[in-house]
Amino acid sequence: MDWKNLLIESPVWLMARVHPPRFDPRRDTPREILVLRPNDFGELLTTTPLFESLRKQFPSTRLIAGIGSWGRPILENNPYIDEIVELDAPWNNKIVADRSHKNVLRFLWKSPQIAALRARGGFDVAIDVLGSYMGALLMMRLGARYRIGVRGYRGGWSGCQAHVVYARRQAGRAALAQGELLGATALPEVRPQLFLTTDERARATQLWMTNPPAGRPTVRIVAGVGAGVPTKAWPAREVGAALAQIAQALEQQGHACEVVIVGSAADQARAAEAIAAAGPGVSVRCVAGEAPVRLMFAIVEQADVVLTNSTMLMHVAAAFRRPTVAVLGGSITKPDVHDAIWGYPPPYLSVTPEKSADGQRLKDWPEVGRVVQAVLQSVATVDAPRTSLDAAA
Repeated sequence: MDWKNLLIESPVWLMARVHPPRFDPRRDTPREILVLRPNDFGELLTTTPLFESLRKQFPSTRLIAGIGSWGRPILENNPYIDEIVELDAPWNNKIVADRSHKNVLRFLWKSPQIAALRARGGFDVAIDVLGSYMGALLMMRLGARYRIGVRGYRGGWSGCQAHVVYARRQAGRAALAQGELLGATALPEVRPQLFLTTDERARATQLWMTNPPAGRPTVRIVAGVGAGVPTKAWPAREVGAALAQIAQALEQQGHACEVVIVGSAADQARAAEAIAAAGPGVSVRCVAGEAPVRLMFAIVEQADVVLTNSTMLMHVAAAFRRPTVAVLGGSITKPDVHDAIWGYPPPYLSVTPEKSADGQRLKDWPEVGRVVQAVLQSVATVDAPRTSLDAAA
């Protein structure tokens, strides 16, 4: 540990001395477990398998998810979670604008959200999935009697009774490793979990049925044009050019192509640019900023292929095992590391910039043609594209 990390870790270590462990999950069954993940959407999605593993290990324990208010739609209808509590923590997310040290301390000591949880008298076990100095302090402030964190990422491990060691492994698998520290052995697949309602699925079906071609097989494509970090977003004009080429190739194969662009209101301008670049011959609709998040999940579930940047959409597609093409470039300089942490097994596929003979990147983004080929390759894995009669059924 270098001196800077030691300087920051020292106060956490000192606070832990006055917050010793007061519960042993290896001896007693915890009454409740608080899982902290007040981070971005994708990070929360990768954590969802942890709740199933904890539920199987502790059937009678109350499982509580401590998340940012923005993440609630991800955990709604989850059968493994007993309670969702909102903690709009000003660290390690792109939602809270002021992430200064001053605001972190203000949140830890003055937030009404924390005050309400402190009034409950503490938690037998708390897990800081991210692993950070701030998370360790938060667990102590909330009266967690046994704390689990991460060593080697953002600190805080010295304030915990157990921790996993940070490594370049898939984010969902790392979260499950924290469950293993509590004895969890029935581990689910390392894949996000989303639980939709019948009504949400019905609404998505109606959206896809807006204008089905008569009797022609239709390939449904969900496209994302934005990213939480703007430099991770493939240029919108190139997205549009790719959609035009994909539609043309599918037309030649006798298929129709229906594209729905999803995202937030902040993505609407980029979506409009992509639609303009695709041209009038491509059936593209934008529901970014209009479809609620849960409806967007259902739209993805019913898609044939998902074309996305490195963003939440990539993890939503993985939840439903949708064939996915992730375009990696821009500020993602190590795509292999990205896929090791955030990627998934097939039908996930990432497309990255080509390299020269000496290993140097030739461009910031992969060529449009390579993305098009990847999407068509993914379409080929679909069992049978839908016809208008299938959609009506």
